[in-house]
Amino acid sequence: MIGPISFTDADIDKSVKDKDIGAYILSKGNNVANYVGRSDSSLKQRLKQHLQNGIYTQFWFETVTSALDAYYLECQWYHKYSPKDNENHPAIPPGSAWKCPVAGCPYST
Repeated sequence: MIGPISFTDADIDKSVKDKDIGAYILSKGNNVANYVGRSDSSLKQRLKQHLQNGIYTQFWFETVTSALDAYYLECQWYHKYSPKDNENHPAIPPGSAWKCPVAGCPYST
């Protein structure tokens, strides 16, 4: 995992490549995971969408090589950090039958 990094447009551009996919953590400060998410197509673009909210000050991220790996990582972080700003368990892409990799989760195998 890379971070914490200041959650600014310039630092996103400096840290994340255009075609990167993966999972991320957003924080309002004090190194607390307030939101966990992922992008299956452009991590940079997804982070910049959150930037518009203006409520997060730091981020962490990890790149992966597949959308499935991004989903797995997002699920693992979601269960590990219990972020307060996530209203729901990470969603699977439409048409997929993926299961959460975390044992005991109602969405797991």
